[in-house]
Amino acid sequence: MFSLFSNPLSFHDETRTIDGLKIYALQELLDNSSATETFKDTLRDFFSRPQPNNRICYPSGTPALKIVRTIMKLLQEFPQIPFDSVHINARSGCATFKGEIAIEPQNRKFKFLWDCQWRAQESGLTNAWGMPDQVKAAQDFGYQCFQYFEENL
Repeated sequence: MFSLFSNPLSFHDETRTIDGLKIYALQELLDNSSATETFKDTLRDFFSRPQPNNRICYPSGTPALKIVRTIMKLLQEFPQIPFDSVHINARSGCATFKGEIAIEPQNRKFKFLWDCQWRAQESGLTNAWGMPDQVKAAQDFGYQCFQYFEENL
């Protein structure tokens, strides 16, 4: 029997535009990225075995889907930066994922806040009770639910 939750990293992997916001497919982000080929292969493998490794480091218990969304946003926002590994230190809430991602070997750091409730409010998405539909926002917008994603100078 098919379960929506059988693979938490299963999501639409096609470039699309919603509310004027472009959401790129993973492969397109990888094609345009200066990340090393080794990192790109590691990220692709991460989809079938989502666990910390020597190129994608994060605290245990962190949802793999939020790790992927963070890396996708990094690839979209900073495609020109070459890097070989990431270390994510963030805390995950129901509607949020807030913290920092560091890339190596440059040791550059970026702070971020992924917030699907914020995206739902920005997009006017409401559920049957008139509340911001954060589930729909997370499903539709994916990595584009970041309220901010900027270099930590």
